[in-house]
Amino acid sequence: MTALAPSRAPASGFLVQEKSPRGLGSSFAGEGALAEDASVTYFNPAGLTLLDGLQVVAGAHEIMPEASFENHGSHLNPKIGHGALRGSNSDGGEFAFIPTTYVSYRATDWLGLGIGVNAPFGLATEWDRGWVGRYHALKSALRSIAVTPSVGLKVTDWLSFGLGMSALYAKATLTNAIDLGGVCTLFAPEAGLPASICPAIGLKPQSADGLVRITGDDWGFGWNLGMLLTPTPGTRVGLTYRSSIDLNLAGDSTFTVPKKAKILQSTGALVDTGVHAATTLPDVVSLSAMQEIDPRWAVFGDVTWTHWDYFQDLVIKFDNPKQPTVVDPQRWDNSFRVALGTRYALTRDWSVRAGTAWDQTPVPSARYRTARIPDSDRVWASLGLGYQLFEWARVDLSYAHVFGMKVSTTNRDPVTGHELHGTFEGGADIVGVQASLRLW
Repeated sequence: MTALAPSRAPASGFLVQEKSPRGLGSSFAGEGALAEDASVTYFNPAGLTLLDGLQVVAGAHEIMPEASFENHGSHLNPKIGHGALRGSNSDGGEFAFIPTTYVSYRATDWLGLGIGVNAPFGLATEWDRGWVGRYHALKSALRSIAVTPSVGLKVTDWLSFGLGMSALYAKATLTNAIDLGGVCTLFAPEAGLPASICPAIGLKPQSADGLVRITGDDWGFGWNLGMLLTPTPGTRVGLTYRSSIDLNLAGDSTFTVPKKAKILQSTGALVDTGVHAATTLPDVVSLSAMQEIDPRWAVFGDVTWTHWDYFQDLVIKFDNPKQPTVVDPQRWDNSFRVALGTRYALTRDWSVRAGTAWDQTPVPSARYRTARIPDSDRVWASLGLGYQLFEWARVDLSYAHVFGMKVSTTNRDPVTGHELHGTFEGGADIVGVQASLRLW
């Protein structure tokens, strides 16, 4: 399923904004109030009452991210030893292809139906095998696909409500190197062994790197509500709420241990086993507005709040009781996104749009900025061009550049306590293409 393609989501946390290639041209501003095509089934199901006939939207986004790390004094856990973490700087961006599909049907004057398929959450970072932060992260991927059937009810000429359900499938893959020399030094006393045994058998910190690969997947279910007000023919205000979704990812962990460190497996740890990780995807509230200035020109915007403080710890529990649980503190805060956009009709068939947005990062400080999600505040700049091919067919082409801020990290590896000190910097170019059809 191509909608499972991950993205180094150019949005706060691992929320994926790319759900409408047409909307990309205006930085997705005001989508909960616009109701321009069947994608409103996701952004605000109440807007289904404004669409005519049977409509189909199919599109895709190509995300071309940039992510880099510059080391500034990364070092060993002082409890293990003194010295620098060895390794190079690295680039961690990964291209992503994200398709979207929506269908809407106006059943009666007061009833609209819709269904959408998209990828609401995702991330992908992959760093070089020998980089300085290899103990913190190598590959991190979250892939998702959601199917969202929705219904819109028109109560009066100026008020509509919407309701939708979401069935979401998510799959995660995490890999990182393990400093087995550091593990030996740190945990030998807990096993009743003197710490001096580790260098005696050639297991000094950074002398023997192992590898762990963790995969897990699960289905989760949620719901959403929408309201759309039309106080005047040229003014619309939309309010939407999307619920949180609980996931209990279950899968497998695979350990690769070099020959010189095989003795550590005699403790019963570092062997392949099942794994579980529970998480809650956040609920989201968005207030949108649209105002027509004249028949050719409209402006719109929105404010979105995301409930990220669900994400306090990444906890990985192994079925093997000899393998310690990994707790990686995150301590995320709730975040806001503010977007402004405009649309102008050049002619009867051609239109242009532009937009900008500010995405606030949920990461509270450098201590909790990880190599898996090196998040920062982001600023969007977008342009879009639309062409009405026929009365029943339209195409849109959009482009956005996302400017990421340079941010620092002082994050600890949750296993050995090694500290990654340095700066992350990133951004992304995004291209979106969409076809919109009104079949009758």
